[in-house]
Amino acid sequence: MAGENIKYQVRSSASVVDTPVSAAVEQLLSQLGLGSLSASDVYSYPGRNENWSGITDTGNSVFVKQLRGSAQESLKRYRRVLAFERLVKDGARPFPRPAFIGGDEERRLLVFRMLDDVRSGSELAADQEFTEAMSAEAGRTLAALHRLPFRAEDFPEPDPHPYPPVEDLRSLPLEMYVNATGAFVQAWALLQRDAALLEELERLRATEAGVARVPVHGDLRLDQFLLTDTAFYVNDWEEFRLGDPARDVGAYVGEWLHRAVLRIPGQETDDAFSPALTHEDVVARGSGELARVLPLISAFHRGYREGGGPDDDGLVVRATSYAGWHLIDRLIASTRESGRLSAIVRAAAGIGRTALLDPRSFVSTVGLGEAP
Repeated sequence: MAGENIKYQVRSSASVVDTPVSAAVEQLLSQLGLGSLSASDVYSYPGRNENWSGITDTGNSVFVKQLRGSAQESLKRYRRVLAFERLVKDGARPFPRPAFIGGDEERRLLVFRMLDDVRSGSELAADQEFTEAMSAEAGRTLAALHRLPFRAEDFPEPDPHPYPPVEDLRSLPLEMYVNATGAFVQAWALLQRDAALLEELERLRATEAGVARVPVHGDLRLDQFLLTDTAFYVNDWEEFRLGDPARDVGAYVGEWLHRAVLRIPGQETDDAFSPALTHEDVVARGSGELARVLPLISAFHRGYREGGGPDDDGLVVRATSYAGWHLIDRLIASTRESGRLSAIVRAAAGIGRTALLDPRSFVSTVGLGEAP
């Protein structure tokens, strides 16, 4: 509502924007009756999209995002966000997400109400303040998403998820190769030569056609969860579509497994296989970190079942596979701005490969109970 006075708390991860907000952003804010950011302190958060946040001259706390990417790809992401908003707007119960105010399709601009005194799940996890109760609430929230009623006309066009990218694992597009870092090419070469892994990834992609598809987030990570003292929100709906619910469940599990592995080196070095750490040190720390995160995963799974999330016979097995893929995906992500593959990230990907090759044997290991 224009003129509403909402307190705004700057998070430590944001940085001050030195350049003026674009005319397109100002025009959209004016059209939406939200005022102007021209005289405000404006902040930007790290991420793949341009973004601006601040309090307008009419007292509205706003977060504006402009989607990056090619014209075709960014348009798809924009329309997925709006598809999600239409679906939850028509639902019987509101879904907990930052309030969407409006957008500009041509310029790929989206405007949301900025949340007050918010911390992301990744911030809480880094400070070891993400509790089992929070994890259970994440499970219940995800179950509510997967249970959203929808009609065929809500998803008029087929929109298969691009990951795992099995086609790229057979032949990398030239443009991607030309713009890749050395670490990215090295990682991709390792994956492309792994025939057993490729076969399992193709099998995983094929299973999605045979399961009951539901609304899924499609890019679930801990930083997509936003928490205040009184509420729990889910953010960033650019990959929203119909899909296998195990995809989201596995991504959540994979997030915690990835964090557990990355914490093994501790303060001594960023390399788990440095002489500073013995093999016994690595095993002991790995066991300790896994023991720390498994209760969080179990609490999430319990909350998901309590919330009525889909629970077909193969869901936890497929979720374990997707957790494995998540670890490999994090390896790929780490190479985009890095000149080398670190040993600890490669170790995490190796654990992901193991889970992918034999997911049924690892269901209980990753905290999802027993395989059916």
